[in-house]
Amino acid sequence: MSDHLPRADEAARLLHDVDQRRDQGARESARESRWVSVVFAIALFAQLAAPDFFGEEVRPWLSWAVFVLLAVYMVMLRTRRGSDLLGRPARLRKSEISPQFAKFARLTILLVMVAGFFVALYGGNLLFPYAGTVLGVVLCGGLIAFGPAWQKSLNSLATRDRQDSGGTLRGSR
Repeated sequence: MSDHLPRADEAARLLHDVDQRRDQGARESARESRWVSVVFAIALFAQLAAPDFFGEEVRPWLSWAVFVLLAVYMVMLRTRRGSDLLGRPARLRKSEISPQFAKFARLTILLVMVAGFFVALYGGNLLFPYAGTVLGVVLCGGLIAFGPAWQKSLNSLATRDRQDSGGTLRGSR
């Protein structure tokens, strides 16, 4: 017997290895340290609850603090050491993200921003006293409890499907 595999078998094995590494990268990009979810949950809670206790004059300062937190987070995501500190050793390439998911995500973000603008402009605390605190507790509890699971499921929705075991393409390619 020969020590060399036929070219077709070797090429198939190499393609399978590439797909396995790509899947591993997608799984690793879905990981993030638990402390990141906790920090963002605390910031969100402070943003929503502080005006109930300290008055509306703290809202601009909290907005700036959240802006700085988001800017630091984005810079950390773009650097190797920052990504390691966040617990994200890998990141998805843009070519791995489904175009349909990207369009849906952009539309959803736009709708949430428009709804937030109108709620901030006209809503205030008209529902009941301390509505911001209650909303903060609910949103932050959800983020802390389910943040990693939500991130993992969104990542699986965002990634394009690769070849299945039968070798046929599926998904949005």
